[in-house]
Amino acid sequence: MDKGLCVNPVWPCAMTGACSVLAGISGLDVLIHGSSGCYYYPRSLLKVPLFCTYLLESEIVFGTTGRLKEVVDGLSSADRPVAVLNTCIPALTGEDLSGALENKNAVLVDAPGFLGNAEEGAKTAYDCLGIKTDSSRNGVNIDGVSLLDLFWRGNLHEAERLLRLMDIPVGVRLAKDRYADLRKGAALHTVSINPSYPSGVGTMLGSFLFTDVKDTCANLAETFPDADIEPVLEEWRRADEQMFYSSDKYLRKYEPPVAAVCAQESYALFAKTMLERYFGAEVPVVLARNRDAAHIPCETDLTKIVREISAACPDLILGSTFEANAYPAASFLGITPPDRSRVSIAARPIAGIEGGIMFLENVLNTLIDAASHTKK
Repeated sequence: MDKGLCVNPVWPCAMTGACSVLAGISGLDVLIHGSSGCYYYPRSLLKVPLFCTYLLESEIVFGTTGRLKEVVDGLSSADRPVAVLNTCIPALTGEDLSGALENKNAVLVDAPGFLGNAEEGAKTAYDCLGIKTDSSRNGVNIDGVSLLDLFWRGNLHEAERLLRLMDIPVGVRLAKDRYADLRKGAALHTVSINPSYPSGVGTMLGSFLFTDVKDTCANLAETFPDADIEPVLEEWRRADEQMFYSSDKYLRKYEPPVAAVCAQESYALFAKTMLERYFGAEVPVVLARNRDAAHIPCETDLTKIVREISAACPDLILGSTFEANAYPAASFLGITPPDRSRVSIAARPIAGIEGGIMFLENVLNTLIDAASHTKK
């Protein structure tokens, strides 16, 4: 029987995915109802303030509602709403936690780890938030923001920049906005910077990944007749020419790379398309992290991932540190967490026009560095 020791060894659980959505909302305290281990993992991964009930064995045996009520009461004194994230053990015991939250400004998000992967937890969080659209809200919402995403800050900045160029106002940012503003309602239409984290709020007009920008601009122009999409399209055309020029310069000296891509479906398909378009690259391995991937197979068992990568003998791996360490013969560029190959402080995009340029630039530099080391 060929099974890994863990069900999902390379991708966070549903509770962490829900936390990545809720923790991005300002004016909302996020309380993890579980053990210290359930707290420290998302705390270290997301690097934002979180709270925890730190359940002990005796509380799990005799009931956890008393402990939950005590912590929620303490947080409520700050007069901020609280999102309570249920974890595996309290969920398995079937304990009714509603009594601990009675008459409190709190929302219970029942997204224990066994519910699924991070994307499924994010969907559960959005469902519990119950964000509605409001026809009086102008502009377009920006969707797909998750603190788990290595590029969320840069993506958000780039999406806001492109919308400003088109003179389209931003509705709400899902989920990097004020809780009070989200409760007021979202705009009727939405664009995404990472389609693997859909909120389900508003009518989706497309993504701002470089390969989708032109189609999304056309949809925006149809929806917002006063918008001016030409500055964005002109910028896209210039970037496209620059990337073809730089890639052609590389290909005059080196062969097209063989690549393996392991990431969320949206980023994996984007990376595959970019590599094929500008390098004529062979991409024999394309694996998604999210289980609901529609266009490429999902695989989160590291043993199987390594087997597929090793069989392909790639020159370049686009993925996480898991793949990089498992197949060190290839050069590596991190596009999905965890990426321990570099310090990441700046707001680096992978979406938008600047994100497309940044991605290709990083691929080129990674390949050139690898070729230089080979010569030595």
